Amino acid sequence: MPIDRHIIDEINEKTDIVALVSPYVNLVKKGKNYMGQCPFHDDKSPSFSVSPEKHLAKCMACGEGGSPITFYQKIKNVSFPEAVKALATPLGIKVDVEIVENPTLKEHELMQEAANFYMYYLNNSAYGKTALSYLEKRGLTSDDLKHFSIGLAPKEKDALFQILKNKGFDPTMMMDLGLVKQREDGSYYDLMIKRITFPIHDTHGRVVGFSGRALEDDPVKYLNTPETKIFKKGEVLYHLFQASKDIRMQKRVILYEGFFDVIASYKSGLGNAVATMGTALTKKHAELLKQVTSDVIIAYDGDKAGQSATMKAIPILEEVRLRCDIVSLKDGLDPDDFLKKYGVPAYQAAFKETIDPLVFSYDYHKKGLDLNNSNDIQEFKSRIKKMLKFKDQSIREIYYRKLAKDIGSSYDSVMPKDTQFGTPDQKPVLPKPKPVTNKSLKKYYGAEIQLFIAMTQDYDQALRIEQALGTQFVADMDLFKLRGSLMLGYYPNHAVFDIDTFKDILNPDLLEAFETKVLSSLTWKIAPIYKEEAVTELLSVMQTITIEKGMIQLRENILNEPEAFTKANYAEQFKQLKNSKLKGKVNS
Repeated sequence: MPIDRHIIDEINEKTDIVALVSPYVNLVKKGKNYMGQCPFHDDKSPSFSVSPEKHLAKCMACGEGGSPITFYQKIKNVSFPEAVKALATPLGIKVDVEIVENPTLKEHELMQEAANFYMYYLNNSAYGKTALSYLEKRGLTSDDLKHFSIGLAPKEKDALFQILKNKGFDPTMMMDLGLVKQREDGSYYDLMIKRITFPIHDTHGRVVGFSGRALEDDPVKYLNTPETKIFKKGEVLYHLFQASKDIRMQKRVILYEGFFDVIASYKSGLGNAVATMGTALTKKHAELLKQVTSDVIIAYDGDKAGQSATMKAIPILEEVRLRCDIVSLKDGLDPDDFLKKYGVPAYQAAFKETIDPLVFSYDYHKKGLDLNNSNDIQEFKSRIKKMLKFKDQSIREIYYRKLAKDIGSSYDSVMPKDTQFGTPDQKPVLPKPKPVTNKSLKKYYGAEIQLFIAMTQDYDQALRIEQALGTQFVADMDLFKLRGSLMLGYYPNHAVFDIDTFKDILNPDLLEAFETKVLSSLTWKIAPIYKEEAVTELLSVMQTITIEKGMIQLRENILNEPEAFTKANYAEQFKQLKNSKLKGKVNS
C-alpha cells in the first residue's frame, strides 16, 4: 500500500539532515548551510550543499540528492519504502509499509564459511605460497586479494568437506550448493582442488558461488560451482556488490567478460567494473545494472568471439533503456593483456575514447566483406537496413550516406523507398492510437486516457480515480493495465510521477501502448493539471460505459434476432437502458 504523503513530509521535516549526511560527507559550515564534496560523483571541489532550513542535501554540480528520504535511498541503494522505514523508526513514526526482506539463509552461511577457509588456506599454507607467487606475478597485491576475497582450494581432495562437516554443516547441503560431490562408496570429495578461488556475491554482499582458476595444468582452466537455490549465473554479476559505490560515483559501469579483466580494471583505478559469470548477458543482468546506473561501457575481448558477444549485449542493454558505449582496445587484446602491454595511462585513456553502438555495429557488419563483390554488397546493404530499422530518421540518413560512399553508389539508390526523409529538422511522428472499433465508445476511450493522465498528478488523485473506475468501468484493456502498473508498480516506490521512470517498469507491449495511446495525446512533456470538477465530469462519463456496452450488445441482438417476440423484448430492454443513461444513472 502506498505511503501517505503526510508521513513522508513528517519524516523529511523531522530528520536531522546534517546528522544524516555527515557520515558520508565531510561537511563545513558556510553561513546557514553546510558544504562538502559530493558522494555521488568524483567531486574536485565542494559542490554538495546541505540546508537544515530546507531539509535538503543536494549537489549543485551533478544534481543528485534531495530530501532526507531521497538522499538515504540513493546513498544506501535501497528502495523508497526501505528508506522511509529506516528513517521513520528512530523518529518513532509508525509506517504501514511492507518491506520484502532478503534473509541470510543457512546456505549463505555455509558459502561464507567456504570463502573464509579458502582465504585462510591461501595465506597460511605451504601450497598457498605457490599460489601467492603466481598471483604476485599477475600484479595482485595483498590489498587486491583482500578486496576480491581471493582464496585457494587445497591439494587435499576433501579438505573443505572436513572443515565444513566439523562446523556442523550437512553434507547434503554442501552437495546441493555444488561445493562437494559424493563417490559411489558414499565418501565425499571437494569440487575445487588446486584452484585459485573467486567468491561470487549477490547484490546484498552474500557469497552465493565460486569460480576457480586452475593453478596447475588442467584441461578445465575455469570451473564454476553449478547453479543452485541461491546462485543463478544469469542473475548475478561478478563484483557488482563491491563496485556499487564506484559505479555511483562515476555514474557508469564497465561491463567485462572475465574476472581478471575486472581485477585489472580495479588495479588501474577503474573500480566501477563488473563481469558476467561465464555466460551471455541476460535481461536480468541488464536490470541489475539499471538499478545502479543508466550508463554502461561494454569492454569485452577484442577477438571475434568478444565482438560477437558485444553485438548480442547491445540490444539487451538498450531494451531496459540503458545508454551503452563500447571501448575498442587496439591489437584485439583483452583488457587484462592490454593493461600489461601498454600500462595504466593508456588503459585509462582508452575508456575516454568509447564509440557508440551504431559505429561499432556498422564496422562489425562491414568486416569480412569484399565491397567489390556484388553479393557482399547486397549482404552489407541488408545488414545495415536491419540495423537502422527503428532508428531516428536523422541517424538513418547519416548511415545511408556512409553506406553509399563505402559501396561507391548514390544516396538515393541505397535509401529504402519506405524510409524517404523529410526536411532535416522534421521530427519522427509517433504512431496514432489504435482506432476504437465502435464509434459509440470513442468518448469513453478519450475520457479514460484523460483520467490516466490525471492519475499522474499525485497519488491521492490516482487513488480516487482508481477506486472510482475499478475493474468495472473500462473502455480499453491497455489503459486498464497501465492503471495497474501505475498503482501497483510505480507509486509504492515513487512519490512523484516521472515519465521516463514509469517507462522503465513497463514491459514492451505496455510501453508501446503508453507511447501510442497516452504520450501521443499530450501536447507537453508534463501532463496537464486536471481540476477537481474536470475529474468528476470525466468519471461521470466513464460510469455510463456499462450502459453503453449493454446498448451496443442489444442493438446487435435486435439486428440478428429473427423471432419477433424476442426482438421486441430486446427493444424494450434497449429503451430502458437508454432512459437510464439519459437520467444519469449508473447501472453496473
